Amino acid sequence: MIRTIAGAELFINGAEVFRKYCKKLMLVFAVFLAGCASKNVQQVDHSAVTATNGQSQVGVDEPVTPFAAETLYDLLVAEIGGQRQRYDLALGNYLKQAHKTRDIGVARRAYQVAVYVGARQAALDASLLWVELEPENPDALHGSSLELVYAGQYDRAFARMSQQLSLGGSPAFDVLASAAGNDQGRQAKDSQLELIQQFDQLSQAYPDYPVLKLGRAILRQQTGAFESALTLANELLRQDRGFVPAMMVKGRALHKLKRDAEAEIMLADAIRRHPDKNRLRLLYGRVLVHAGKLDLARKQFEILLERAPGESDIVLSLALITSENGLEQEAVQYFEQLLALGERNNTAHYYLGRLSEKQQKYSAAKEHYLSVGPGKEFMAAQVALTQMLVGQNKLEEALTHVGEARSRHPARMESLFLLEGELLVNDRQLGKALILFERALKTNPESVNLLYSRAMVYEKLDDLEGLEKDLRSILAFDPDNAAALNALGYTLADRTDRVKEAEALILQAYDLNSEDPAILDSMGWVQFRLGNLDQAEKYLRMAYSQFPDAEIAAHLGEVLWVKGEQDAARSLWAEALRKSPDSQILKDTMGRLTGGDPKSQAETVSTAQ
Repeated sequence: MIRTIAGAELFINGAEVFRKYCKKLMLVFAVFLAGCASKNVQQVDHSAVTATNGQSQVGVDEPVTPFAAETLYDLLVAEIGGQRQRYDLALGNYLKQAHKTRDIGVARRAYQVAVYVGARQAALDASLLWVELEPENPDALHGSSLELVYAGQYDRAFARMSQQLSLGGSPAFDVLASAAGNDQGRQAKDSQLELIQQFDQLSQAYPDYPVLKLGRAILRQQTGAFESALTLANELLRQDRGFVPAMMVKGRALHKLKRDAEAEIMLADAIRRHPDKNRLRLLYGRVLVHAGKLDLARKQFEILLERAPGESDIVLSLALITSENGLEQEAVQYFEQLLALGERNNTAHYYLGRLSEKQQKYSAAKEHYLSVGPGKEFMAAQVALTQMLVGQNKLEEALTHVGEARSRHPARMESLFLLEGELLVNDRQLGKALILFERALKTNPESVNLLYSRAMVYEKLDDLEGLEKDLRSILAFDPDNAAALNALGYTLADRTDRVKEAEALILQAYDLNSEDPAILDSMGWVQFRLGNLDQAEKYLRMAYSQFPDAEIAAHLGEVLWVKGEQDAARSLWAEALRKSPDSQILKDTMGRLTGGDPKSQAETVSTAQ
């Protein structure tokens, strides 16, 4: 909303502002203007640019303030500093003199310079001073409200915008709503709900003001009230069929409501009517990707790339689309283009590593994975590299790499300990894994992940005392940890006679997360151990429908077998064996229940084949 002015233009345009202050020191100012003229700027319109609402204003008719020589000197130094790209000097002098003189023009100028250099705290400071000096100036209110938004002071920003609206200004309610809606956390949630109420109250006085209604729609959309956002967007579009921001809200709301077919039709029509609106086309492309229409999506992103060749988000979208379509060479070219742009380097290296690995170019893949630095792809790259090395029977090299990475990236120490532990456990080096986790816990004794991982090693070593100790340590400082409650409850139900104690733990986990298939499986298994076969079958069927895992199939089959439904059990096991032919728990369960009867097992295996 605030217009950005080129550096030279910003400071050259300032000459007119100070011409009115310099009548008593014309000789000094003549030298200053001569310096300006030497920079070939004769064609520039010398006006004081007010960088708010996209307007320019000439301040030559404002009352002249008789400045002291020291003040005038600071202001001239600021202008010269700005022309020489010493923006820190310019901003410091302007801000100092704005507070010292409390002059409206100087405060406004300090704000302009702060906005140009992106000094948000200084811009907030100057804008608040400006609006204090001119409390009914819509431009001052506009600037201060935006700076309050950037500072996260949404209540104060809303108050300024409300005042700006009452004075006939054009407040950026949409910017406020977007910023507030993007905040995370409990406190942010409370602030968002309060802001929604404030928006609704103001809308009663201004029911048809489009940007206010747009702000309400954006805020609702970003807080998950998609139906309400859609209703407001439709109201806006009835007022103005061509209101593109409302189309954006409607498209996103439909997408979130899983009404992608409607979103696709609406956005396709919007693109036909507004082919130059890149944000609309970008949203349309993303909806097409989500719908699996990758060829159509690719066309949209290619159009966008023609318009903005250096836009990394678009290049990345095309890289991912071509990769997903199996167009590996094109994908490589796009990812390499990202590297050439110097943006999204980690993402580009990670996917180039995956593509190189797929093409069995293992040396190149390793080089790309190692080039992924700190960021969201870092651990994914470490996992991919170690898996690739293990697949090449280079476990020791993988372990060495993880240890070296841990030394280079101490902030990722916990995750890298967990990765190394997983490599050892998968190779059945349980003793070494236990030593590794003990070492890791010395530096981070309350790590839930490390304690849980060590507990699972204890379980594989049949050390139930060690397992229970670690899981209860987790519960001591995180009593609502559903994973720890479930793991302890299931182990007690499966491996001990403490079944009632196990049921209590699993019920706690179920109350915390009743949709988790692992917890549903535990609920079924503890009910089976208690002899409640119908309840056991109910929970195990729920678990299996969500996650048809071999272990759940083994449990559900055992319940059916005990209930006398042997044919149903064999059918279920056969289905599970087709998906997991090497599952040991399935084989052990079948062998135990059929008494090792080769004929019965052969029938199940034959059915599976």
